[in-house]
Amino acid sequence: MPAIRRISELTVERRDHRLCVRFKLNVSPDRNWIGLFKAHAASSVLGAANVIFDETDAFVEVGRPSSPAELATALDCFIECANLRLRTFAGHAPEDRPLAAALSRIAAARMRPHL
Repeated sequence: MPAIRRISELTVERRDHRLCVRFKLNVSPDRNWIGLFKAHAASSVLGAANVIFDETDAFVEVGRPSSPAELATALDCFIECANLRLRTFAGHAPEDRPLAAALSRIAAARMRPHL
């Protein structure tokens, strides 16, 4: 599967105190990818919420307006982090990473006191 990337310019609308951003992706993302994108968006300084994907169309609400260039860079960063399957500090590891889960269990077992 090719890497997912943004293929359109951002369309930005102001609604109350939030910005609604729309853009198009080159391919439709899977559920795990969407979860990673949402986690990165939610934990960002932009305060992104209400992330919706419909095939290749994406819709994101951001609470902290920034310049169009900063907004585009942040969204591209969320996309790349999801492509690389990177976790956020606040989120959970994706379920499709058994090696990471196994290493985490081993590390936790080593930290327990032996009686």
